[in-house]
Amino acid sequence: MAEERKYRLRVEGHLVEVTKDVYLTYYRVERHTKTLDEKDVRNGKVSYSDLDTEETLGEEMVPDPNAESVEDKAVGNILLQELRQCLAQLPLEEQNLIRALYFEELTEREYAKQINISQKAVNKRRHKILSKLRTLMKIK
Repeated sequence: MAEERKYRLRVEGHLVEVTKDVYLTYYRVERHTKTLDEKDVRNGKVSYSDLDTEETLGEEMVPDPNAESVEDKAVGNILLQELRQCLAQLPLEEQNLIRALYFEELTEREYAKQINISQKAVNKRRHKILSKLRTLMKIK
């Protein structure tokens, strides 16, 4: 009588007896994985983890296309600094209007109610102040 074959797989250093189906499936998956790895090598695929160093991960070296460039940040900081200097040159009443509308995000109507004038007057003042700021920014 023919002896039935025993199938074993190594799991964490120990041989474990498994069914023929489990054994065949395991080696089928192993072969498929090996084929995919060979295909990656043949096609020159590079993994982000291949770029890892002791200091950084490979993913960190890939530039973010949505990130603001260093140049744009620098220009933005310079313009912001100039704007602050120009705002400081305005009278306190005009500074308060700009602060309320642009930094505290009040509407013209809300600010008008606070200082007891019409919304239309606030709008005219805002346009006048912005025009003044544009002029001051061009001078610098």
